Amino acid sequence: MKFKTPDTSYWDRKFIAYMHDPIDKILKVQGHEQRTEDFIQIFGLQKPDDKFWQLADGIASGFERGQVPTYNPEPHQNGAVDFVNSPLLTHPTGTNKHLQIKFSDMPAQDQFQRQVEQEVLEFLKKEIGIHPCSEGYSDEPIFKNNPEKFALARFLYTHLVLRFHLAEKNIGNLGALWHRMPADSRFPDHSIWHHNAMCSALNSCIESGGGPDQIGLMVFSITPVQPFIARARKLRDFWTGSVILSWMAFEGLCWVMENLGPDHVLYPSLIDQPLINIYLETKWNIKGHHKPAFWQAQPSDIASLPNKFLFLLPLNYTEEIGDSIKQHIINKWYELSELVFKKLQNELNWKNNSLKNIQTIFHRQISHFWEMQWACTKLLSYNDREEIDLLLPASDFSKQFEFLECSHAIIEQKHYKYQTTGMGALYSVTHKLVQSALAVRKNIKTNFHSEENGQKCHLCGEFEVLHDFEHKEGLKAATYKKHIDRFWQAIREKFGDSDFRENEKLCSLCLIKRLLPYAVPDDHILCRTFKKADTFPSTTEIALHHYFEKEKIPVTERKKKAQAIYNSKSGRGQNNLKNQDKYYALLLMDGDKMGYLVSGETIAATWESVMHPDLQKRLTEPDFDSVFRKNWKLIFEKIKKRFLTPAIHAAISESLGDFALYGVSSIITAHQGRLIYAGGDDVCAVLPVSEALEAAREIANYYTGYFKLITRENNSYQIEELTNTWQPVPGKLSVNLGQGQDISISAGILICHHKENLSQMIARAHTLLEQKAKEQGGRNSCAIELKKRAGGSRYFIRKWSDHKAWQGFASLGQALARSGDAHELASSLVYRLERMRPGIEAILKNQNHHELLLKFIHMQLEKSGLQASEQIARSLAAVIVSTSQNQKQFDAHGPIIAGFMASCRR
Repeated sequence: MKFKTPDTSYWDRKFIAYMHDPIDKILKVQGHEQRTEDFIQIFGLQKPDDKFWQLADGIASGFERGQVPTYNPEPHQNGAVDFVNSPLLTHPTGTNKHLQIKFSDMPAQDQFQRQVEQEVLEFLKKEIGIHPCSEGYSDEPIFKNNPEKFALARFLYTHLVLRFHLAEKNIGNLGALWHRMPADSRFPDHSIWHHNAMCSALNSCIESGGGPDQIGLMVFSITPVQPFIARARKLRDFWTGSVILSWMAFEGLCWVMENLGPDHVLYPSLIDQPLINIYLETKWNIKGHHKPAFWQAQPSDIASLPNKFLFLLPLNYTEEIGDSIKQHIINKWYELSELVFKKLQNELNWKNNSLKNIQTIFHRQISHFWEMQWACTKLLSYNDREEIDLLLPASDFSKQFEFLECSHAIIEQKHYKYQTTGMGALYSVTHKLVQSALAVRKNIKTNFHSEENGQKCHLCGEFEVLHDFEHKEGLKAATYKKHIDRFWQAIREKFGDSDFRENEKLCSLCLIKRLLPYAVPDDHILCRTFKKADTFPSTTEIALHHYFEKEKIPVTERKKKAQAIYNSKSGRGQNNLKNQDKYYALLLMDGDKMGYLVSGETIAATWESVMHPDLQKRLTEPDFDSVFRKNWKLIFEKIKKRFLTPAIHAAISESLGDFALYGVSSIITAHQGRLIYAGGDDVCAVLPVSEALEAAREIANYYTGYFKLITRENNSYQIEELTNTWQPVPGKLSVNLGQGQDISISAGILICHHKENLSQMIARAHTLLEQKAKEQGGRNSCAIELKKRAGGSRYFIRKWSDHKAWQGFASLGQALARSGDAHELASSLVYRLERMRPGIEAILKNQNHHELLLKFIHMQLEKSGLQASEQIARSLAAVIVSTSQNQKQFDAHGPIIAGFMASCRR
């Protein structure tokens, strides 16, 4: 069955399905059916099939809530919540946290509702336009005589852009609340945009597939990840590899957006993603006043899209859609590779046989590298119980079926005419099944490349280095080497020693990472990303930051100065250059159990916490409708935790997007570092040694925040720290992951010499994060490794929640720095403590170990030349004593690391 390319009517029906009842969902106004008819008439569109739309609306509602009471004039039966009079948002993933909202200058309720409705409708007509070449955005030249293109563009604009304009224009005085306006005031943890997108996507799947049993869920994966990006000599290689992988995911998402619709994408969220915003500007002319002011200050050089995406599709087109996405990404990868090839050809003037030989190697190496795999399943329903029993353990679905039993009990006892299929409540089970299917499929390798002979690439060590001659059997080794050296000497002469070291030779894949920033033309989607690639710092520049500041070296001269210091064997001849100035910090951070969070297992929110408190209170009152009261009591007490839903998927993804763009990026920049990537919960950055720990701490705090206001200048403010009741203002209301037992992020900070092999240091930093911070530290931890060029490594590992240890670490570093050579003093002190290890370990076994240890430390401080104050003694005690399996242990490495990091700050 061939997948049908969507036409104008497809996008028109999606637009109506999306905008079917936005005002009703927002403000609970009655009579929305008539307004929908008016809306359709105004825009002159084809109305979607009511039967399909109502089914889609029911499934979308089922995703986010169960059977709840609706409006009833009798107080003991009324389940309605008036959002205007009781405006409140609940948190979708964290522990019990509400955001109280206060509307300013609120008119009468009915007047307020009419005002907002009129303003939104008027805004749609004037900002987007009713038909091509009418008003606003529709008047762009690209839509002239092209209603199909406008129909698609209008839907992209409505879903991806409209909320920003409503917030910026402060329509209805709702400001940034437009980003989070709840779809259901009874469960105000998900927005109207999420609900409308689900209604539209489900409606399209049902129409295209021929019924609700043809709604499918597909997950698509692009690998390898670390084997591609981590093979790097230069920091820019590392960053470019991350950008390429993020861009490939973007291209796959592009196919979904243009052939199914952006509403079909469940994870990652497309909202406010830099590549998506650039795509809307460059391909769809969302510029000038059509472009949200909020995008102006957004960073464009962050690799922020993960290598895996999830979306809804009509199940009967599974094979065609999966294969089409794969082929689309491969074609785009070939086009990207060709840019680098053409750049080299133009610079080096390759011709005839040389050109043919190079093309052969290029194609051989790039054509079988990427693994693209997908898995798909139908959206499961209550009737699939037998198949689910065979495919998944009971722990993955038992709670969901208990929830459905409560819903069915309400339906039967209230004599409702319909029976729920359970598709909404079983979304988390469907997600678990499709992810399990992908995991199995990943074990089946689909791309094969034969082992290559000849000299191997200096970075990856896997593929043969690129060359321009035919490698025939019997070619002498000396002749082979001579041709290779000649070829790479020409490249080195053309691009310079800073891009290609002496004797450095690369394969096609590693060469693409090295030269892509030079090869991207002005009209390419990645042009803005690579705009300032030539200023990307080296590890030497990062290490020397404080030295340059102290010596007042102009920014324009630092790259050249850093290269000179790098080339110097000892760094001699440089005024005031200390050994500590040659070290930098490589920071890796990763969300703990993120896979479990994305699959819904570690969501801290409960059914009680996401329900509006007014309704939750009513359901516990003895005179409330017993059918609802009894069954929701079972849900609150027995099922407890909120299930994974599409809106929660979107909330997690948007949270991670805001975390990367407005949290991590700003924090790393403020601490004089350079962000390599921030894709989802993964963070990689390089920083001056003295800045790394504080940057990591700020990132960890941002990760577990609740509600934040982001301004058009991209400044981020924690709302609960500003006020107990938030009054909407223009900007973006961001919802972070919140707090919960399993919601945390760990960090690994590797302090290493600027001349160390970067690929090896990246691998070492990953080991530090996984084995030291997560396994040894027990997650929610930070592990610091000081890897000196001479001698072994020293480690300091503590949980973020061990405030005494981290305060002691900072205080000790400051005390050592005030006393002179911090590193030398720390070494002297630690040497003395190490000699006393048996005595210290004996003290730690004593019941009164704390006071005894403080007295002992006082004595050692005096002998080491440090001021023996009580504060320093307590700081040192907090740093050298760790707890493992409830046992106190002596660890002398902390003071050495604290002293070294303190000595790096000038």
